[in-house]
Amino acid sequence: MARMDLIPVTPENVERFAAFRMEIASEELRSYYNTIDLPAALLRQGTEFFYEDRAGQITAAISLTRSPHRDRSIVVMISADTREKAPQDLTNIICKILSDEKGHTAEQDTIYKIFEDEEAPLIGKDLEAIGFERIVGNYRYVRAPGPPRPGEFPYAERARKRGYETLIIDDAYVAAHPDIFETLADLLNRAFLNWASVTKTTAEHIRSHYDKDANDILITKLGDEVASTMFCSFLGKEVLSPKYASLRKHWGSGASDLMSQHLAQYVADRWNVPIIGYADATNAASWKALERFGLTRDQEISYWGRRIPAGSTFQL
Repeated sequence: MARMDLIPVTPENVERFAAFRMEIASEELRSYYNTIDLPAALLRQGTEFFYEDRAGQITAAISLTRSPHRDRSIVVMISADTREKAPQDLTNIICKILSDEKGHTAEQDTIYKIFEDEEAPLIGKDLEAIGFERIVGNYRYVRAPGPPRPGEFPYAERARKRGYETLIIDDAYVAAHPDIFETLADLLNRAFLNWASVTKTTAEHIRSHYDKDANDILITKLGDEVASTMFCSFLGKEVLSPKYASLRKHWGSGASDLMSQHLAQYVADRWNVPIIGYADATNAASWKALERFGLTRDQEISYWGRRIPAGSTFQL
């Protein structure tokens, strides 16, 4: 029988927890985990918890965050996963976590978001019964293998004429620009300052990403200034491009087209596999850019949401 005490992930138990996360992950997620220092990432996020049984074996992995959103609301994000992925068990875990919120009066508008995986669905009628509704949160996009095609990246030439250039950082570049990881951390943190779902990054974290053979980091420069950056990871059957960030003053310059064009050519030359990316469903600029780059939407990813207005009490 499982203990129902939520146990935080700490330096003392992170290796055991990371092994459990790896064991229960989907093939795509496991491939991604292999491109990062998973224990370090779990500790850096500070959002991971677990349940264990009376024998001390981990039975469920939980992600739980409470963060300010750019609209001044509070966003509470919850997900759960188990080895068996039984829908009723997962739903019961989510309801147990929510029961700990019962009676809490929201000082600000509070949005609860419950995430599920295709391999680990929840019982929708149980969540609807406690006031949650299904909401489209992200779109998944895929680009077929091959180099840039006519009509893709239409603003790349605009950026090139303005003096922008792109490159993939390598050891020679790092040696010549030893502060590059600090520069990229600052750029990413400024770009995603108001996104509750994005954890603040560090130069050390970016360096650890760079040091993995499966990962590459592209940058766009205008003169000596790093204007934007894009990360990519080779997952075996495809390349994941999870994050693009640009300084605001370079928006509309065509720099994103130029960098993505470079990425498409690089992936075609080196692996010739599909490129996948994700966009927030509320961020039209992001998903329109992906479509401009030749990616096609192939999946909608939903979450279960409920809003508690400021001054209201959370009830189940």
